Amino acid sequence: MTEISPLKYLQWRPIGVCDSGSGKERKARMFSRSDLARVTAPDVNRGNWRQNQEVMQLIARYANEVAKLSALTEGMYSPEISEIKLVGAVLGLDQTPILNQESSDGKVQFFQVSFRDGKPKKTSFINWKKWLKFLLIAAGSIIALILIYLAIIQVPKFPDRGTKRNESCSSNRQKKAYAEEIQSIRKSLLMDLSRLPEWSTFREARVQCAPGKLKLIKQEQRLLQCYLTVRNRVNDLPATARPDLGKIESCVQILCSRGLPHLSSLCRRL
Repeated sequence: MTEISPLKYLQWRPIGVCDSGSGKERKARMFSRSDLARVTAPDVNRGNWRQNQEVMQLIARYANEVAKLSALTEGMYSPEISEIKLVGAVLGLDQTPILNQESSDGKVQFFQVSFRDGKPKKTSFINWKKWLKFLLIAAGSIIALILIYLAIIQVPKFPDRGTKRNESCSSNRQKKAYAEEIQSIRKSLLMDLSRLPEWSTFREARVQCAPGKLKLIKQEQRLLQCYLTVRNRVNDLPATARPDLGKIESCVQILCSRGLPHLSSLCRRL
């Protein structure tokens, strides 16, 4: 492309916006049909296009697209227009010399834009913005940690009943204390569960673990059913929120180790 003399050529036909690269490195964007009509309107010419606000806005919009394609803007943080020239278009079509001649004679033109990096004007603002983003993320992380800590310390603490686990349900089945202990274990676990926020959803556990006067065989079956129901239900809870199942688990293991026929189907589910 060659610089156009406003005196030599009278035809006015700018067809797009290009950068100031040379040869195949030059990048350009052609005007759409509607934008071409604006630039070539009767009231726009070589002498007044710089004073036409609509034309200058259109050039700036296309220049922004060219900046994304141009190799000349590589490394620029924020490319902006430093200069606009009207240049004649040499389209490089050797097989159509007439078209080339018309182009070099200025019958077809481009708005050639040069770019400069606008980064120095925005550096302090951008750094401040990055720091603000960092501080917001850091503050959010600290608040999240505080909330997690508060949630943990609010979790109900279940008493440690592991001191005599190995002795649970180890007494003779014929003794009254054996049946009373089984019922006590269910009742104690039920009280622990009632402290959980999820207690309202433990419907089956409330039924299986509820105390009541039952025959010994039913008491033993109910104990295993209570344990299985609670174990399956609390698996979804955080480890810190789960009730201590040590005592009932120890009792269940002792019962199943005795090979009692009425408990065989339940023991197989352990």
